[in-house]
Parts: sequence; structure tokens; C-alpha cells
Amino acid sequence: MDARELLIDAADKYGRKTAYIYQDKEYDFQSLRDNSFRLANSLLDLGFRKNDRIAIYLPNCIEYIYSYFAVYSLGCIVVPIDFALSLNEIISISNHCGLKGIITTADVKFSLFELKSRISSLKEIITIEDDSRYISFWGLVENGKNDLADQEIDPQMISSIFYTSGTMGKPKGALWNYEHIHLGAEQLKYFTTYDYLKTILRIDESERTIAAVPLSHSAGILFVMTTVKYGMSHVIMPRFSPLDFIRMVDKWKVTGVFMVPPMYYAILYLKEVESYSLESLRWADVFGAPSSYDLMMRFQKLCPNAVILNGWGMTEVIPPISASSPDNIRSVGKPVPNVELKIFDSKGNQMPQGEIGELVARGKSVFCGYYNEPELNMEAFKNGWFYTGDLGRFDEHGNLYIIGKSKDTIKVGGELVWAAEIEEVLLKHPCIKEAAAVGVPDELRGEVVKCFIVLKEGIVLPKKYVMEYLREQLSRFKLPRHIEYLEELPKTGSGKINKAALINHHE
Repeated sequence: MDARELLIDAADKYGRKTAYIYQDKEYDFQSLRDNSFRLANSLLDLGFRKNDRIAIYLPNCIEYIYSYFAVYSLGCIVVPIDFALSLNEIISISNHCGLKGIITTADVKFSLFELKSRISSLKEIITIEDDSRYISFWGLVENGKNDLADQEIDPQMISSIFYTSGTMGKPKGALWNYEHIHLGAEQLKYFTTYDYLKTILRIDESERTIAAVPLSHSAGILFVMTTVKYGMSHVIMPRFSPLDFIRMVDKWKVTGVFMVPPMYYAILYLKEVESYSLESLRWADVFGAPSSYDLMMRFQKLCPNAVILNGWGMTEVIPPISASSPDNIRSVGKPVPNVELKIFDSKGNQMPQGEIGELVARGKSVFCGYYNEPELNMEAFKNGWFYTGDLGRFDEHGNLYIIGKSKDTIKVGGELVWAAEIEEVLLKHPCIKEAAAVGVPDELRGEVVKCFIVLKEGIVLPKKYVMEYLREQLSRFKLPRHIEYLEELPKTGSGKINKAALINHHE
């Protein structure tokens, strides 16, 4: 079924049950269908048609959800834009994809008139506030009909352009078709067939998650499609705050969470965390970046009834692709049937079991390519395989282990150093809150390791003690030549550490 049919079916099946919670207000399935269809009909009245690109530039909110459903019900193309991006970044993305409309807020730090003047294809600006200068989002909802005709959407039509967060460089527009928007929810359901997850993941109306990652992220589609497919409900966080997170989990009895590692770390270091009960949580899935085993085990102690899962997926390989067993969270588990994964060396040969190489993928969960980037696509796709840029290995049981990014390796005098290995060691130190390792140029060795460290509040730790600690844990060639303390590490909109910003950082 397409998004329109799913909305109709869910409203009939779940009616007045809660679909979303936003700012302490509950929104039911019938309201979800009616308001999404009213918005869709009003967009038709404005002249939007199949394949038109419509951006959503908002923090997480109920309007984001309605926008996704309305645009997908019409066969238009959603361009979710990270709300942390600047005016120039938005203009660059919009001109790159030929944006026709944008759903946003008047509460931005730049002029929406300037935005429109610098995007030649942009026809309509819709704001969630009533502002006479722009088209009112809620005016469109109020004036539209709540019965939408079938738009005859082909599953192979392009549904979305996700501009990647660019942790290591310039954002790229990843294309999804209309089949892809269903796959994440279907793959999540598939995990319930695993023996070790059958009693943990229910993936039905009894589940309630919390949308802490941005809805602009490719994983944000899970908070859209699992609602209408399975009756799951979701609490929407406008932006991630560790204190708000534990309050919402406690108040709304959240059963499961998907988050990136820095979000878990922020919760662990929250002084108030032990004042709240997290006993409703049955599972917590970490994804998006290599995580520290020790820190995830500490998070589990906060949640007496939850198991910790380690998962993998990426914008280009529709997440979630895998989930670990609770007793082996160093691994990200085995892939779903929609995708085939292998480990290749630099010459395109499959690596023996246990050896590290680049993770490659093929199958229907692989995206359609990068929009308007022929050279990049030739580099990323070879002989039918998509080269993910992630380094990994498989064990004898077929479990996948993610080592890091291929661009996140540091070549020190011919020796390869995995940044994730150094970071995990640093994060075990009792005084260190956050850490990142990058490679910086060096005349003698080509590259050397530089570590950026955020200390816990009130801690003073001379760098020489950090070096003494690392010497006990790491080989000599892996040791950093430079250590820099920061108040905080730069993050992308999805909460990952922004390595590109650190590489370009100067003391």
C-alpha cells in the first residue's frame, strides 16, 4: 500500500488511539489521516504535482509528520533539510535539486525573502505560523478536503532526496524511491523473527518510541511509517535534550529508542538521571557510528528492563539493516534479506572471514544513487555493488562488525590506525566525556593522530596524564601527536561528531 492507503487503513484500524505525542498533546490516527489529506489537497490546489520537489525545513514537530504524509500521498519528492543548516547551505541544496516549495517556520535566523530570491525554482514558502507574508500551513490544513483521491504512484518513482549530513565532507543528495520509504519499517519488523529478539521487539500498537533524532534524518522515516503500518506511537522531541529525554521516557512510558552514541553519552553524564525511572524501556538501539561497549553497558544499568542493541544502516542503505543480539553488542548482527553485504579489499576482491575491508552492498535496500552526481555514482557503484565507505569484518557466525569509516582511518608512516579504536580507549577514561581522533598532515609520517577531548564538568586533567594512559593501552604508532581540549565537540544535525569540522579546526 502507498502512504495514502496506509493512512486510511490505520485510521480505520486504530481510530482514536494515540499516534503521536507532541508538546504534551496527543494526536490520534483519525486526525493524522484527516490533517494529512487536507494538507495534500491544498498542495494540489497550489499547483504541486508528481515529482515536484518540496523541502521540509523544520525542527521535529507534528507539522513535520503531516508534511511527510501529505507529500508522499501526492507522489511528490520530499527534500528533508537538516534544521541546523545555514542559509547558504539551504540555498546550495535547493538549487541543486530544483526546489519548488518549502515548508518551514518564520522563526529562522535569516530572511525567507532572501531565501526565495536566491532559489530560482522556488515558487511557494509555507510557514507553520500564521504570517501574512507567507502561506499559512494551518490555513492549508483548515481549508483542504479530508478525502484524497488515489494519485496512482509507481513504487519506482523517486520519493525523497536525503542530503547526507556531511560528517566528512560536502552533503550529497541520496535518492530513495517510493518502495524505499516502506523498507525500514518492514526490516524493523523482520527483527522480531530473530529468536533473541522475539520477546523484546513487539513492533505493534503496544510499542512507543521517542523521536529524538531529527526527522530530517533517513532514520526519521521509521517514526513515520511504523505508525501507520503497525500502530506504533511516538513521542516527538523538538530537539534532543538529555533531561527532556528522560522526563519524556518516564512520563509517556516509552518502550524503545533509536539514538546515535553521543546522545547516550549525554544521558549518562546527566546528574538528574537517577531521579527518573526508565523501567518502561524494553530496548535501546544504538546506530549511526561505532559505539563504546563499556559506555553502552553503563547505559543498560540505567534501564533495568531494557536490552541494548547495536544496529547498522545508512542513508544509502535503508536503515535499519541489522541488529545485534543482546549478548554481543560489539557486533551489529546479521543483515536482513533485502540486502547482501560483503567485505572487499581495495582491488574489489572479497576478503577472507575475519579480515577488515570496505563494506559493500547490493539489493533492494540500496538507494537509487546520488542526485545529479554522475562522477560520484561511478565511484560509489562498481560491478553492481555500492561501496559504503564503512570498514568492517564478519566473524565465523556471519555477524558484522563495523570498524569505522574508510575516510576515518589515519595512515601513520604506512601503518593504518582506526580512529574508532583510539576513541573507545579514551572514552573509558573516568575523566573524559567525549573524544574524537582525526588525522592531520605531518611532513615526516604523512599523517599523525590528533585527539580532541571534552572533559567531564569540573575536571582538570593535564595532557601528559592522557598520554601516559594511552601508552598503556595503544601501540606506539597509534599514539596522538597532538591533543586539544574543547568545551564541546561539533555535531551534525543528526547528532554525530562532525569530523570535517574538527579536521579544519585550528587552535
